[in-house]
Amino acid sequence: MPSRHRPPGAASLPDVAGLWRRERLALAVLVLLVLLLTTLDLAAPQLMPVSALVLPVMVAGWRLLPRSVLVLGMVVAGSVMVALVANPVGRTVVAAVVVAGVVLIAHRYAVLRQRAGLSPGVGLDILVELRDGLRRQGELSQQPDGWTVGRTLRSARGAGMRGDFTLALVREGQLQVVLVDVTGHGPDVAARASQLSGAFGGLLGAVAPDELLPRCNDYLTRRQWRETFATAVHVAVDLASGRGEIFCAGHPAPHLRRADGTWTVGAASGPLLGLHEDARYRAGTVQLAPGDCLLLTSDGLLDPDTDEPIGPLRAAVDRWAGRTVAPVDDALLAGLPVDPADDQSLVLVRRDGPVRPGPVPG
Repeated sequence: MPSRHRPPGAASLPDVAGLWRRERLALAVLVLLVLLLTTLDLAAPQLMPVSALVLPVMVAGWRLLPRSVLVLGMVVAGSVMVALVANPVGRTVVAAVVVAGVVLIAHRYAVLRQRAGLSPGVGLDILVELRDGLRRQGELSQQPDGWTVGRTLRSARGAGMRGDFTLALVREGQLQVVLVDVTGHGPDVAARASQLSGAFGGLLGAVAPDELLPRCNDYLTRRQWRETFATAVHVAVDLASGRGEIFCAGHPAPHLRRADGTWTVGAASGPLLGLHEDARYRAGTVQLAPGDCLLLTSDGLLDPDTDEPIGPLRAAVDRWAGRTVAPVDDALLAGLPVDPADDQSLVLVRRDGPVRPGPVPG
């Protein structure tokens, strides 16, 4: 007797027939809704304007396949023509133009979603998961004993996606932190930043610290993306001794704030990631004593209009370091003269201990 069980993996295949049934049902419901709204508009145009037809059209763009959106669009076009014949006033004409524009936008969105291989109704959910996953990748599940690691990330013009990302790992008594800035900003480079985040995150901890940036450079050069490069800073610190190494790839060097409020700049250099093959990255060393704090930042937080572009950010970190308990969040960046058109990222690594406030800016 043949088994009634599905072969392995068959349960995960999409139910094509079921998908088409749901598609036809959703289209039928939306067509009926369009007809209902049209009838109400003809009966009481003051209470139910023709512009109400944008509601089913918006749902169609989110829920239906492109050809179903076209079918609904033709039904909506017929309803709009009936409304114009019944009530040919200026306000109705404007509303009809708006409805036509929304139909075009809904169809375009459905085409882009299908081209990306996203199922109807879940396109935005996947983008949200992508954004949240990119953000979580640079978070530590718990703070290392005796250390505080915090960060704040802001997207260009308040967008939900960004070209900057961070990575962090604690393993075998060593803390590694990476800050990467992909050329461009905001949603325009979010997809590539997500790919690089996954690749670089897989390398972090799998290779020695001095091999990470060369491996990342090899990966990016193999992608052969036109005009896409990245800068990066990588710090590897021994949690017991506070001694660490710094590696830079065309990125602003880390700044070390001593417990007494003085600052020094890390000495590390190297070319941008993805610029050319066989790039070499010269390591610098750092020693964090109790109370010392290491600042990693993207250039979006630097002020190019001053003689010392990082000066305002240093002053903000001085205020943060002088407080016993203070989170690393957007409040730390309040009042900084930053460029809103660029992504802004900051990571602070502090070895816990007594600190003194830095000098108050004049």
